[in-house]
Amino acid sequence: MSVSLKLLVRAARLALALLAALSASAALAQTFPSRAVTLIVPYAAGGGTDAVARTVARDLSAQWGQPVIVENRAGADGWVGTQRMLSQPADGYTLLVQLNSMLLWKWVLPEARLDLTADLLPITRLQHSPMVALVRSNAPVTSLREMFEYCRKAAKPCNLGTSTLSAQFMARQMSDVGEMPTAAIVPYKGTAPMITDLLGGHVDIALVSGTLAVPLAADGRARALAVGTPSRFPKLAQSPTFGETGYPLKGGTTWYGLFARRGTPEAVIATISAAVHRAGGKPEVIAAIDAQGGVPVFNSSDVFTREMTEELQGLEQLAQKYLK
Repeated sequence: MSVSLKLLVRAARLALALLAALSASAALAQTFPSRAVTLIVPYAAGGGTDAVARTVARDLSAQWGQPVIVENRAGADGWVGTQRMLSQPADGYTLLVQLNSMLLWKWVLPEARLDLTADLLPITRLQHSPMVALVRSNAPVTSLREMFEYCRKAAKPCNLGTSTLSAQFMARQMSDVGEMPTAAIVPYKGTAPMITDLLGGHVDIALVSGTLAVPLAADGRARALAVGTPSRFPKLAQSPTFGETGYPLKGGTTWYGLFARRGTPEAVIATISAAVHRAGGKPEVIAAIDAQGGVPVFNSSDVFTREMTEELQGLEQLAQKYLK
């Protein structure tokens, strides 16, 4: 067989293989999902991530006529659950809801060699909410400045409760700018035990997302001293921003994003994305997220990816200072 003929045969085989792959991908998209889909939440049940995941899961299940099961896999600030998702086939049947805490892993979790571009495929930012400095309603302070003064004069160090890496990042900045070198930053595995300790007086300040702060402030159990958004958060309109208090901090917004494994067929991603964006346009889903204290987003994959890249770049200098 001549060289040119061999090249033609090879090209024909490659073309047939590509055609077969495209046909298989199209067929998969047409039947997706043909069984249950798992939505991994890498944090404990009952928190903000869990709440938004279950809101989205209920709607997707109704759209697809297949169960969308929320699986809580807590540990290592979300890394355990993320590993679980990455260990599954790239077929769209295992998805992940993750926080922007993962952008800080490179400084504190050397074992989490996650390449956001190579490993995870961002589908959409589901919602965002501010990080909120929360105290119990009977705390002897009414402002962040008073809180700092109280902690500096207290007989024992104040405790700052955190349940995510982003919250720890904020707490370390607060300890610095508030001149509280002896303040103890207490990491929790979930928000539920942290809130119990805050309301019980065992934690002086808790850094939580708006999804938790809004209902606690609304029913009078807690007081929001400051919010992390650049401008005031409508659901906590009486609470100043950190900037307004004179203590501007970095990383004050928490977001919740939906991810698939990189390598998932484009047609399947398109099916998932279309269903998620349909959910995000429904009044009942918007109302549920609003009631949880969040702001619905449901942006495009391209926009979400660009936002993550810009946020990561903006964190570099401060993260090296506070997380190394």
